[in-house]
Amino acid sequence: MKKNLFSSSLAAALAASAFILTLAPRASAITLVEVDFSGTGGTQVGSIASSNSQFTVKNSAVTFETPSTALVSVGGANSTANWVYDSTGAAATNTDLFTGSSFGSPTRFDLNLGLASSGNSYSVTSVQIDVRAAATSPTFEFWYRNSSTAANIMSGSTVIASQLSTAVITTYTINTAGISATDSTSTFDRSTGLRFAFYESTGTNNDNLQIDAIRVIGVPEPTTAVMLLGGAGLLTLLRRRRK
Repeated sequence: MKKNLFSSSLAAALAASAFILTLAPRASAITLVEVDFSGTGGTQVGSIASSNSQFTVKNSAVTFETPSTALVSVGGANSTANWVYDSTGAAATNTDLFTGSSFGSPTRFDLNLGLASSGNSYSVTSVQIDVRAAATSPTFEFWYRNSSTAANIMSGSTVIASQLSTAVITTYTINTAGISATDSTSTFDRSTGLRFAFYESTGTNNDNLQIDAIRVIGVPEPTTAVMLLGGAGLLTLLRRRRK
């Protein structure tokens, strides 16, 4: 008899949890990660740890594969320039961008996102950059490597309009799909990171691209297992109160 009661209670708890899942509204997209560049003018950006104050937003559902190098500025290869902080220290700037579309573009930022934190998951819906200036009209691309197929995937691209004044910040957005992580797996190769890449095809060395901030927009959610356990726990609490 006790066994039957236990089975009935368990079934009721699971049913209640499943019902809660159907009622729970899907979370809205929010900023998961934001890096607002700030440093000493004229110095190289290099790599930035997740503990650095330039990481102004770090959602609790997100972790970093390598926290000490959570964001890496890549520059200097193929005769291009390194990323440095502009004279005001308020933006990362590059004067000589790469000249073609490439997953391995030598002028880019690699964001080394990791798995979701324990009991959570997240999906990336878009990425953004805030541009302070651009002497030419470079192209902004967003890349990642699929963890299952090892294919390099460009989620999208957009042309950055020539903008000489730093008084107005312009935001550019690329929508994404297929990028997600749980606390045990991810659809993207975490060893290569999410790549914010830039290039211009004319070969000029006077690009003066100034990036004020970059951000990742997405949806953080508790995993299904956590929600089921939460529903079962709620049902147990209600039963105890009735007794």
